[in-house]
Amino acid sequence: MKPSFRRVASALFAVAVAGFAITGIAISGVAVAIGQDKAAPAAPAAKVEVVVPFIGNATCPTQAGKKVNPTKYVEFEKQRVYYCCGKCQGAAKADPKAAVAAAYKETKPAGNKKCPVSGHEIEAGKAKSVAFMGHSIDLCCADCEKAFNADAYAMTICAVYGCEDLKNAKCPVMDEEAYAEDSVIYQGKLVRLCCADCPAEFKKDAEKLLAKASAK
Repeated sequence: MKPSFRRVASALFAVAVAGFAITGIAISGVAVAIGQDKAAPAAPAAKVEVVVPFIGNATCPTQAGKKVNPTKYVEFEKQRVYYCCGKCQGAAKADPKAAVAAAYKETKPAGNKKCPVSGHEIEAGKAKSVAFMGHSIDLCCADCEKAFNADAYAMTICAVYGCEDLKNAKCPVMDEEAYAEDSVIYQGKLVRLCCADCPAEFKKDAEKLLAKASAK
């Protein structure tokens, strides 16, 4: 007996409905899976590094092209000239004034947008430029020059690195008198230390020592 047209149509309709249902389940399953995906974990915050600032000559004035040793230098009027070895340093000690003049014949702009003395923005046409250890630093006005000269090393670091001087009188590592010549920059703050051994010690517990240096 041949199936009736109505029976065949009903069967085909049932198959079509089942197909759509299965497809719907599959699509819904995908949607549910996508909805349940967890967000990608946030990238870890960049670690803030302790920077040991250096504003002097990078190569030895005596042996051209040779990198300097930061512990080998001569000083005149708070300006340091660095050398590669004790022999070069020893020869320069006879006339440190001439050594400074020879090492820093030219200056390069620090590019500071704020006065390291007052913290004010540098206005075009009103800046007063001063030179220190091969850097040309802009001050907001001539009135700031005296204060700059009184603490030129720290002021130059702040101009070159764009940091804020904590002006801590005591080294947070050794509790001795602090100097800008031996210092670190951490979280945008210049922390003065007492000697060249202290930067390494500061790095071991930077958060605690920054807080100590910041305490009034």
